[in-house]
Amino acid sequence: MKYSARPAVFIINSLEGGGAERVMVKLLTIMESYFEEKTIPVHLILLDDLPESHQCPAFVDKNVLDSQGSLVEGYRQLKPVLEKIAPEYVFSFLTRSNFLNVALSKRLGFKSIISERVNTTSHLSGGLKDKVSRLLVRLLYNKADSVVAVSEGVKADLIQNYAVPKDKVAVLYNPYDIEQLKEQAAESVLDLPAKPYIIGVGRLVKNKNFSLLINAYAKANISENLVILGVGDEELKLKNLAIEQGVDDKVHFLGFKSNPYPYVSSAEFFVSTSNAEGFPNAIVEAMCLGKAVVATNCESGPAEILAEKYPYHVSGASEEKNGILCELNNVQGVCGALKLLENDSVRTSYAAKSRSCAQQFSYQAFQEKVVAIIDKVCK
Repeated sequence: MKYSARPAVFIINSLEGGGAERVMVKLLTIMESYFEEKTIPVHLILLDDLPESHQCPAFVDKNVLDSQGSLVEGYRQLKPVLEKIAPEYVFSFLTRSNFLNVALSKRLGFKSIISERVNTTSHLSGGLKDKVSRLLVRLLYNKADSVVAVSEGVKADLIQNYAVPKDKVAVLYNPYDIEQLKEQAAESVLDLPAKPYIIGVGRLVKNKNFSLLINAYAKANISENLVILGVGDEELKLKNLAIEQGVDDKVHFLGFKSNPYPYVSSAEFFVSTSNAEGFPNAIVEAMCLGKAVVATNCESGPAEILAEKYPYHVSGASEEKNGILCELNNVQGVCGALKLLENDSVRTSYAAKSRSCAQQFSYQAFQEKVVAIIDKVCK
């Protein structure tokens, strides 16, 4: 192919297993038709030489560095590669890649588009290393040509706490292949629970707050069983809680499932009781499968998905446009939401609203948004 446009470069730390890595590969795949139409050569640069869990699309020229997690070494290795490619713009995921993107864009004269996948303040809340990272975010992010946030909550954090100008920040929700999710949901599994049941999916860790779900479920005394998919260091504690609450015969821990969608698809509705999210993939995936949703109003994502508002406050449980939103750590609120969705007509109504809402997360909507971000930077 004869190329007529300057190259586009994408940078991420690696293609190890993880949400950001999966979305990077999806982005490249979804954008293939656009790049072919524009005859733009595309490069993916990985900063670290690590085992890859996600496959780079064949049309992309992949270059693997070996910076071993070092910002300084990453700068030293990345600079000559970008000098040779001479891109029009560089689009990066994750903090270290973002730092290098902005720093080198000023030296080499390309446009920098950086993507923040998590709530920066809550994610970088640890010791000295996190303090340094927060300082670098404050110093560098506002110098990028475009900052792409995965949710309105992440956007607000960057504007309020890291001096990123509002007009530089765009929100780009994660993309979902709705038809593929339906195909995966139709696959046969041998341990599908007896119906009816409701379901929660996620790592069994403190931040996901499955203890709130179990306590609220016990209090609600609904007829459906509760199925929980996931593993984590709180598993034994949660199983003991179910025993203490007298619902261990109705709460089923099925462990990690590489394909959770048949279990979600067969559930009556989906429940998320997290304390915090970057963007709640499991909620959107359940909506793509036509499931009514109950979710706690955590940072960030649930309010803007279910209520289409941000920032937003609820007390107890609140029936919103696309689902039921509950106050954080409010057992009575989640209990009330579970009872509401036990009603067939309410559940059916919210299932239809989920299907409609899910369209804004389709591949087509994602491609249109990415093209708009690129066009704004390169106009």
